[in-house]
This record gives sequence, structure tokens and C-alpha cells, in this order.
Amino acid sequence: MTIRVKPKKSLQRVTLEMSLKPFKSMAPEAIEAVCTEAIRQWLPLIGMADSCSILLWVADGSEILVWDGDLQREIEWGRYIGFANEEYFGHIKDDKDPRIATPYMSEPARITYGDLQVIIASFKRIAAERYGICMEVGATFDAGPEFAYSDFKYKLHPEINRAEVGGQFISLKADYTVVCSWSKLKEDHVAYAAYPDGIPESTAFGEFLGRQCASFLPTLGFDYIWFSNGFALSYFPWTYLGANYDGTQIAMAEYEELSSKMLSFWEIFKQECPNFRTEIRGTNYGTGMDLAKDCIPLLDLYERKYVEYPPPNSPWGALNYDFGLELTGYMSRIAVLPAETYLFRFYANDPWFWQNPWWDLYDREPHDIYCPLTVARVNTEGELESPGVVEILTIDSEKGDMDADIPLEVIPHIKKALKDAPDQPGILTWLYPFRELHEAMAESGEHSSDVFFHDWFVRNAINQGLPLNTVLSTDDFFAMQDEALHKLQDTILFTSAFWIKGEKAERIVEYVRRGGKIIFYGRVADPDLLNLLNLRNEPELEGAFSVNLTLPGDTIKNEEPIRGDGNHKLHHHPHISGGGLSEVVDDLADRSTQIHASVNQSGLERAFTITRALPEWDEGKVGWVRGSLPFQSAGVSHLPIRQEKEFLDSSLFVRYVLQQFGYSLYQVKEEAASESALMFITRNDNAFILTGCKQDTSVGLQLQFPDGAPLIIGQSVMIGEGTTAAYTLDRTFHDECRVFVKQKQTSRITCKEKSPDPTPRKHNRTLRNFSVNNLIEADLTIYPPLAQLQAGDVEVRNGEQYLELFGKVVGNCIRLTQISGSIDISW
Repeated sequence: MTIRVKPKKSLQRVTLEMSLKPFKSMAPEAIEAVCTEAIRQWLPLIGMADSCSILLWVADGSEILVWDGDLQREIEWGRYIGFANEEYFGHIKDDKDPRIATPYMSEPARITYGDLQVIIASFKRIAAERYGICMEVGATFDAGPEFAYSDFKYKLHPEINRAEVGGQFISLKADYTVVCSWSKLKEDHVAYAAYPDGIPESTAFGEFLGRQCASFLPTLGFDYIWFSNGFALSYFPWTYLGANYDGTQIAMAEYEELSSKMLSFWEIFKQECPNFRTEIRGTNYGTGMDLAKDCIPLLDLYERKYVEYPPPNSPWGALNYDFGLELTGYMSRIAVLPAETYLFRFYANDPWFWQNPWWDLYDREPHDIYCPLTVARVNTEGELESPGVVEILTIDSEKGDMDADIPLEVIPHIKKALKDAPDQPGILTWLYPFRELHEAMAESGEHSSDVFFHDWFVRNAINQGLPLNTVLSTDDFFAMQDEALHKLQDTILFTSAFWIKGEKAERIVEYVRRGGKIIFYGRVADPDLLNLLNLRNEPELEGAFSVNLTLPGDTIKNEEPIRGDGNHKLHHHPHISGGGLSEVVDDLADRSTQIHASVNQSGLERAFTITRALPEWDEGKVGWVRGSLPFQSAGVSHLPIRQEKEFLDSSLFVRYVLQQFGYSLYQVKEEAASESALMFITRNDNAFILTGCKQDTSVGLQLQFPDGAPLIIGQSVMIGEGTTAAYTLDRTFHDECRVFVKQKQTSRITCKEKSPDPTPRKHNRTLRNFSVNNLIEADLTIYPPLAQLQAGDVEVRNGEQYLELFGKVVGNCIRLTQISGSIDISW
């Protein structure tokens, strides 16, 4: 008997999110038709995973709150387009505002709990019987007012929308509020499934929701619940401000009190509803951001196993193009995992409002697929881990349409991005102090400034084109053995300095002395780290500074480049940037220390950007950018407000300092106001893959790697000594590079894919073939797939002659010198 082993899928699960709007009739045959079509459209994606789930957006979770066990009772469901409970939105001024919620069709279906039970059962049955799929169905709970009208939240129990901290109620806005997870309910005498005699006075909301879920979920057939939009984490999920930071003051709350209040919900909810998995969307921000603004202890949530997955990437990038914030938050949450894997979520449709991102916001550009899926985490063994779950928000639109063109267009991009998933670190790896950030906040509120700066500086840097898409937790880094550490040899670690002290500082210093490369940012305090960087601390300065920058910068056509004329300005706010500026170079005579930027205030100078490398460090090297956040104090806003244009965003300096590590990644802009192109560099099967997007399509790239100018397959580039290799890439780009070139004479070099013709040695075994044309005495570095390189299957033909590659293979690449004309590279 032959036992067939089921092939391992690339994904553990695919989740399709949808509202009830496609169910325009409760007739059994109509329900069956919708369930069948929903699964059919997304089968190519589902087929990539071991399992599938449907996440049902019924209303806003109030259907759970008012559940009384009566299946014949009609549900208030999300049958609207626009803002429900409109009185809680300050931007809606009168009852004639067209943004107020209106029914999505003239006669929406009337749906009972029993109908919902049938829909859930139908999905599971059809998935199993027609498609052989084991399907779960998830319920949703949202804390806000926008998705559906809720008498429970806003009439019967408005007290759940108030948050008490430090003995008083806190708020940032008078109108918009969300359910506070640690609130307590007032007494009522309404019958609920878990409270048939009504709610007792001062019942914890977590207890009430937990008991209601313990009845509602199994009765209706749900398998898990999803907490949306920051619920059970923050009372201020929609803004970068919070209970601990109001835009002008920081360290306003006690960490122990605020974090304990949040965890109290989880403890009691899990006691009351222990048998169902809870998944979370999270806020729009990152781990350090949430810690600094709201003292959110994500580490405790993970370690207590309250959640199985970290929050996924936020969909906010689709709404405001802040992909730096999206990726910073994403990496910060997955640095440590509560279990085995993590989620990637793609915002295809919106079932509540007018935008359907694939058509309206992305313009069918797949940058919010390729860019987040360049992200990967490094584990203790030094291996790369990509997401194991893909979620689609949502498969239906605000009109209840399931447009089959969307899966037809979106799925190939997701498959391509997953196929090209990183298998070794990128050129830059964020060493993320997940545990240390929590410890710092618990130790003292004074660390709020460091923790706030920690993530926001990186968000700015990514938005300025920093190719950061690999993350490694300090837990994993310090647990690595030599074999795993060796896998980091081709990446530059990037980490803040404030948390590094004591034994951890000694380990970091030892890593550098053994050949490691690290760029630090932020204030430096530890003596060992100060010594490594050749720095010392003087009294702190704040306010306005002139900036002297000696590194080359981006080219702004018809404008002066940002460089060392001292006319550029920086305004440093210490309360959001890890304190004042205090570092100076200790030994100015040290020839191993290079000062690339300094700032001056009334004759007092502070170091701002340096690199250092000693001969005895075995090619190890360190860089440091002090950094400062270019935010100004403002009122309540979703995102920080940028300072006036005259002040620099110093996060740019991180990309500039990469030149000292062999990577020149510059941009050419028509004007200073042009948004920087986002660019990420991943490694897959020994190739370099350049991925990114451009809000301003007029922006060009000028690239140079340690091995030379990259040749992108399918493109041409001018290369020569004194010539900067310039690239005009697409609005969204995801391009492969396996060859780098250095040559003195300038020529237009083209790299083209060709048919895999047989060769005298390989006959019909050739897998791939591409050509490089118009070389002039060039030095080439070629990165073939490792399996073919190790098997000796790589061939290089120069004209009609096959080159002898013996002695040319160096590690994971082939190095050739003095090559002219054209070559064909095959394996």
C-alpha cells in the first residue's frame, strides 16, 4: 500500500473577511449561492493553505452584547454605507450630511440570529462537501460607533465608553469614543443569555462580554472571535496620542496602573470564555508607539497566551500612504511571537464606506502586497520566517458586491510575493528590543521619551527610503549560537542605543569586534557602548541647531543639496526624542572615527552621525545617528504634525550613512517636496530582489552596492567610473537582480531574460538563461541559485566561449574580471 504524504502548503490559513451585505435574501438557496461563490472566487488562494476561515462582520459586536438566546430575534446588522451613530463624529455637522449612514439597498434583508446560524453552517457544509475544505468561521467585535447603530453602547450603557485612569475619566475628543475594555457596567434588568435576570451593578465589561461570548459563539457555530481596531488594547486606537502622551506632555500615566487595567480585561474575559481563540487587529501603531502612548503590555499578552497571533499589518497605509508606519508597526509586533506564526492582512474592499482600496486607493497597484511581504523575522537559528496566515479585508464591497475581478488580479501578486519570500536577512535588520522596551516602561515613566522615539524615528526613516524589512528580536539575538550568528554576516544590524547596557552591551561590543556591523540610533549612555563609538556625554541641549552634514545626499534638481554648509536647521524636542543632545566625539585624534554630521547651537557642538572601524575588529564596523523627531506640538490628530520645511528630518541620515557600509541608495527628485520612494531589498534563493513604490513617479534612484551597480533583469543602466547608475523604476516595482558590475568606461548595459536553450554540457537540463550586454573590461559578481552553484550547473558564455569558472566561485557568488562584450549566464 502506498501512503501519500500531503504536500506542505506555503500557508497555514487563508481568512476571507466579509459582511452580510451579499446575503440579500434569507432563502436557503440564496444563502447557498453566496457561500458557494465566495469560496469559488478565492479558491486559488485557499489552495495555498492548510485551512480556511471566514471572518463575518455582522455588525459592530452589539449582536453579542444584546444576545438573549432567542434565535428568532432579529439582528441589528451592518446594512449601512457611512457613519452610524453620527452624533459621535465631530466632522458630521448636521442631519443632512451625506456621510451619515444610509441603507446600502432599498430593502435590506431582515436577519435573525437563526438566519445567522444557517449562514455559518452553510459555509462550513459547502466548504467541506463541494471543495473538501475544513472551514472555521470567526465572529467580530469592534469598539467604535461607525459600523452599526447600537442602543446598548450609546443609550442603555453609555458608561462603557468612558475610561477611568488615576481616579478620573480621560479623553482626547469630546465626541468620538470607543468601548473601554476595563469599564464597568451599570445595573439593568434586561434579560441576556448569560444574565437572564439582568446585569448586576459594577459588572466588569470583560466578564459580561466573556460570558455572552461563551453562550453566543457555540450556539451560532462560531469558532473564534476577532477584536477589531485596537479593542482590548487601547482606549485611543485611532491616534498617536494616548493616556500617557497628549502631544505636549509625556509620562502622564503610571505604567503599572494602565497596563494592569488592560490586562484585567483579558484575564477575566479568558476566565469566562476559555474555549475560543481570540485574535486581534491591534491599533494603527507599533509596539514601542503603543507602549509610549498607552502603556500597552503586548509582551504580557503574548506570554500569557491570551492571543495566538500578533496583530497584523495595519490597513492604514491604504488610507494615508503612511507605509513607513504600517511596516514599522508590523515588524515591531512580529519580532516576538506568541506561538508559531503571524498574519498578513490585505485591504481589498471596504464593506462600510465608499472606498474599495484595490480600485479607489491602490489604483490596482500591488505595493501594499509586495512591500509588507518583504518583511520577515529572523528566529534563534538565524532562519527567516514569513507570515503563515493571509487575511483579505474584505471580499465584498459596501454595496454587497463580490467582484470576481479582484481575486483574479490580487491573488497572482500574493502568490508571487510569497514565492519570493526572503530566505536570508536583507541588507539591514532591525534588532528590536521587544522585551527591553516593556522593561524600560515598567521601570520608569522617564523612559517614555526613549520608547516613543524608538519606533517613530524608524517610521520616518522607512518613509524616507530606508530599506528596512527584516526584524530580529533581542531575545533571539542573545540566544543565538555561533552558527546562527554567522547567518547575519551579510546584514547590518540597526538598533537603538538607549536600552543597551551592562552584559548586553558587552555582548554587542563582542559581536562588532568579531566582524559584526551595526548602526545605532538615539542617545548613548552605556560606558562600553560610548567607548565602542568613541563618544562621551556633555550637558544636554535642546531647541534649534544648525546642521553640518558631510555625507552626500539626495539630488534635488535646481536646488542646493543637503550637505555641510551649516545653513540647514534642526529643531530638537527632548520629550519625544529620548532627551537632549549630549554626545560629542571623545578622541578627535582617533583616525578610525569619521564624523559625518554635527549640530551647533551658539558655538556649542554635538556629534550627530559617525562611523568607526578598527583594524582589529575583523571588518566589523559601527555607525551611529543620534536622530531627532521633526514633530511639532499640535492639537488632537491621528498622526504627528511635521515641523516647518526649514527643519530637517534627520531620519534621512540613516540611509545616507549606509554609503559608509558600501550601499549608496540615493534618490533624484524634481523638488524637495517630492515624497521619497520606498525601497526594500530582500534575498531569495541567493538573488537580490528590489521592491518598493513611488507616490511621486518622477523620483529616480541612484544605486551602488558593495559589488557594484546592480543589473535588474529586463532593464538597462549606464555604468562607468564617475557615472552614477540611475534607475527609473515603475510606480510599484518588484525586480530581481543577480549580477553586479564595476567598470571604468561608461556604457549602457542591458540585462535580459532569454530562453533556456540547451548547452553542450547540459543539453535539456537548462533551467534558466539570461544575457548581459555591452560590457567594457568589466568586473562582474554573479549570484546564482545556491543549489545550482554548489552542483556546478552554472555556465557563463562570453561570445562563443564558455568561461572556466574554477577558482572563480567565492562563497555564494562567482567573481569575474575584465569581461567585455556580451555574456550568457545559465544554470
